[in-house]
Amino acid sequence: MLLRISINNKIKKIALPLLALLLLSACNPPKTQISKHQLLVFGTLVDINVWHHDNHNPQPAIDEISQTFNAMHHQWHAWKPGRLTNINQALRAGKSIRLTAEEAQFITTVILLARQSNHFFNPAIGELIHLWGFHADDYPLLTPPPEMAQIRSLTTQQLNVDQLQLNGLTLSSNNPHIWLDFGGVAKGYAVDLAVKILQKHQFNNAIINAGGDLRSIGSKGQTPWRVAIQSPADWSMLAEIVINGDESVFTSGNYRRYKEFDGQRYSHIINPNSGMPVADIVSATVIAKNGTLADAAATAMIVAGDQWPKIAAQMKLNQVLIINEQLQCFTTSAMLSRLENLHINCQVIAL
Repeated sequence: MLLRISINNKIKKIALPLLALLLLSACNPPKTQISKHQLLVFGTLVDINVWHHDNHNPQPAIDEISQTFNAMHHQWHAWKPGRLTNINQALRAGKSIRLTAEEAQFITTVILLARQSNHFFNPAIGELIHLWGFHADDYPLLTPPPEMAQIRSLTTQQLNVDQLQLNGLTLSSNNPHIWLDFGGVAKGYAVDLAVKILQKHQFNNAIINAGGDLRSIGSKGQTPWRVAIQSPADWSMLAEIVINGDESVFTSGNYRRYKEFDGQRYSHIINPNSGMPVADIVSATVIAKNGTLADAAATAMIVAGDQWPKIAAQMKLNQVLIINEQLQCFTTSAMLSRLENLHINCQVIAL
């Protein structure tokens, strides 16, 4: 009997503190909060806001995203030493090169998007971009434009993804002027990778903003994520969009990076057909299901000019906003229904 009482007393001594701890935990459930992080990829600051419980630390996910971005910067840089430089050197020398499974999947996606856009999104015109001097980090450029004869010599070379042969993991080309440049899709691909990493770490409410181009997942508690579209005229707010769960909003514009010479301004976005910088459209905003598609599509819209409704339909997009060089606004009805606090009159265009 004395032994039983001794054991029971020991149990009480252990059980009572445990019970108090459980009661304290029940009274203080985990709180939700937003944590803000900032990284650098391809010369662009990337803001990552994560809505999470305070007992679930997002820092390991952010560290993995940072490592992925750094690796991607070295892997896909269009003109500095790295993996893409090695790929381009092989292609331009008429040699085949073996890709990783990830590289092959990415290039397969890029080829599909380029063809859907009638090659207005064209990642094979790196030599033309280089000729204009736009493989540079600092803007604006003050050097003269290339000679028209040089431009024409390249535009006759059929510089597009149809000049690539991808058989399994082996990539090759018979065109020595092919120079892959993924600048028109890199940020979109980066934010998609970031979302996958966050979801792998069980974070399902976040927004990733790469210099105004973004993808969101979930919401901020009971409040949806809200973003602004900038005006190409003065960078003020043109309109706001409430994000519906998992969406990407990307804008391509010809007003930030450019060459200026003798009073003439040349956009860094090149029309692959004419070899000249685009001018008719100064800004194109697209809402799509992922960043890779939205990034490529926004580039395609701005290059396509008055053909943008046809290209949007081919790329299965119905939410597009266009600002032309006269600062006139054109939009689809689906996009117009999403815009709040719109500060410009927009004409609705049917696709």
